[in-house]
Amino acid sequence: MYIKNIKLKNFRNYRDLDLDFDRSRNVIIGENAQGKTNLIESIYLCAFSRSFRTRSAADMVMIGEKSASVSVEVFSDDLDKNISISLNDRGGKMIKKDGVVLRRTADLLNNLVVVVFSPEDLRIVKDGPEKRRDFINREMSQLRPSYYNLLKDYNSVLREKNALLKEGPESKNIDMLDIYDLQMAKYGIQIIRARRKFISRLSEIAGGIHSRISGGTEEMRIQYKENTDDQVLQDTIFLQREKELRLGHAIAGPHRDDMEFYINGMNARNYGSQGQQRTIALSLKLAEIKIAKEMLGENPVLILDDVLSEFDLKRQSFLFNEIEDVQQFLTSAEVNRQLIENMDEGWVFQVKNGIARRVTGDLSEIYTGGGSDEVENRK
Repeated sequence: MYIKNIKLKNFRNYRDLDLDFDRSRNVIIGENAQGKTNLIESIYLCAFSRSFRTRSAADMVMIGEKSASVSVEVFSDDLDKNISISLNDRGGKMIKKDGVVLRRTADLLNNLVVVVFSPEDLRIVKDGPEKRRDFINREMSQLRPSYYNLLKDYNSVLREKNALLKEGPESKNIDMLDIYDLQMAKYGIQIIRARRKFISRLSEIAGGIHSRISGGTEEMRIQYKENTDDQVLQDTIFLQREKELRLGHAIAGPHRDDMEFYINGMNARNYGSQGQQRTIALSLKLAEIKIAKEMLGENPVLILDDVLSEFDLKRQSFLFNEIEDVQQFLTSAEVNRQLIENMDEGWVFQVKNGIARRVTGDLSEIYTGGGSDEVENRK
């Protein structure tokens, strides 16, 4: 799949943008705070129905305006699809696919599948368990909307149970805990089994990629760390009742799960070098692309948000050699002259003050930050 066009209206600092993209590589260059990340955010919004920067839809509406809209034209499954999202300054949001309103987020997922790689992802090994759970849930949800619904149901029960636990053993609704525990076990068992299967495949593919990057000197594997085995989840939840009431929150279930990375049998979080940890992150992203193609029958869209500067030339070269037939969006505050000059295909854009322009002809102008030959693709 690939994105053919995007239209933004009053979105962040974009007043009115109508931009076509190349189906291979799109390099987006601009100084900080000019709109590069805003453009990436709008693509992400159309894939996930939410931003990766804020929980409030109102934050994405241009200051002083009442509403904003994003619309992308996607070519997928040999069909053109139009995904549009309207936002207002009160936090409201409306999603449409081909002009039809979608009532559930699950109906949007996997219409536009994106793999996002940002400097923040390089910390996935060292960060806390919540970061890794977010990674698992995000990737699984967009590939399997049924997993998203399952996770949504589980989290809803979890919130209600935690609210009741905070009331303590004297709560008049204490008997509801039995119902909540049964529901958590029902959804939790399915979540654990789905994650186990996904992480097993992720470990297999990412491990092979990591081995190639390291020249065969390192064996990397991923281990799913289950808080409680699915076979005994229901019993464990019931047995933790007294402790949960004392603590005021649920402690048993997949909301406490994690995954660990091992290189040659050693825990990469504790013993891995920075270079090894970055190679793990790169291997994970490339594995995501391959899994998406396995499950969907086509490649996702890859977004490299200001991440190339974090890799040496060897890892940059490996990255580009691995992503054949994948549409890419690369953002950077600095021009990678070697990358630009070695591009066989693709387009280059400059972003400044909420205006994105495609650079054509002599690309030398982008090294000095100006030029009169730019073609403004703004309507």
